[in-house]
Amino acid sequence: MKVFRSFFLFSVFLFFLSGLYADEHTLSNVPKDFLGTYMPVQMEMLVKEYMSYEKALNTIAESHYDILSLEENICYSQIRFSDGYAVEAKDFEKWSFVKRGEERYILDENGLSYHRISTKKGDYEAYAEKILNIIFADAVHNKNISVEGANVTIYGKQYHFNLWPSYVDDYGALVLSGCVLKIEGVSANIYGTERVGHWESKRTDEIIQTIPLFYWNDENYDRLRVYKYSDSKSSLKLLRNLVYAKHGYKFKSDDLQKIFSEFDWYKPNASFSESSFTNWEKSVISDIQRYEAE
Repeated sequence: MKVFRSFFLFSVFLFFLSGLYADEHTLSNVPKDFLGTYMPVQMEMLVKEYMSYEKALNTIAESHYDILSLEENICYSQIRFSDGYAVEAKDFEKWSFVKRGEERYILDENGLSYHRISTKKGDYEAYAEKILNIIFADAVHNKNISVEGANVTIYGKQYHFNLWPSYVDDYGALVLSGCVLKIEGVSANIYGTERVGHWESKRTDEIIQTIPLFYWNDENYDRLRVYKYSDSKSSLKLLRNLVYAKHGYKFKSDDLQKIFSEFDWYKPNASFSESSFTNWEKSVISDIQRYEAE
C-alpha cells in the first residue's frame, strides 16, 4: 500500500510538472486557418537582394525566429534548424495575424513579420524549395537546371540544399551536397569544400562547374546594370551577346551558340537585324564596349 501511495504521489508530481510546462508553452485561441510553416518576410527580401542564403541568414540571425511551425496548441521555432524550442504563451499573446487573399502572415511580439509558405507543420522542404526558387528564379530558364523540393539538378547532377550548412568563408550563395555555389558576375561557380573543424567546412579554389548567365531572364533583362560587371571581361562579353541573343541572333561562335541555345527564351530569328534594338539596348552595348576597351 505504501508503494502504491508513493507511486501515486510521484505520478501526481510528474503530472504537476508537465502541467507547468504545458501552461508555459500551450497556446489558446490559435487561428485554425493560420496553421502551417512560416519564414521571415525579411529573409525572402534579403535572399533576393544578396542572392546568397548564407548572408541573408546571418543578417537576421538575432532578430527573428528562423522558422515557425504553428500547430493547434503550440508553435515550434527551430534555432538554426537544429535545436528546437516552443514559443512561450506570454509572447504568443502579443502576436497578430493578417490575411491577404490566400496569403497568411504573422507579426510576432517584436512586430517582425512571417509569411506562410506551407499549410503543413514543420515543412522544411517547403522552406528549402522557397530559397532555391529565389536563388534559381532566372537560372531555371536554362533547360539543364531544375528545382524540386530541397534539390536542384544542374546539368544532370542533383544537389541537395542544406538549410544549416556549417560553412565558414565569404558567404557563398548556397551549400549544395558538400559544394558551394557562388554567384560571380553573370555566372555562378560551383566550388569544392574542405573540412576545417568538427562541424565546419570552407570553400576551396577548385571550380567544379560554371553556369553561365545565371540570373538573366526576360523579367530582369531591362534591369541590367553594366557598371556592376565592369571589371569582368568575361561577364561583359556575355552581356553584350545577351542583347543579340534576345533578338534571336544565330552566333557564329559555337561556344556562344551553345550557351544561349540552352535557355528557353532564346528563339532563333532568321530575319535578325540590329535595327530592332531599342535605344536602351543600343546604350547598353555602347557602355559594354566602353568598359571592354578600358
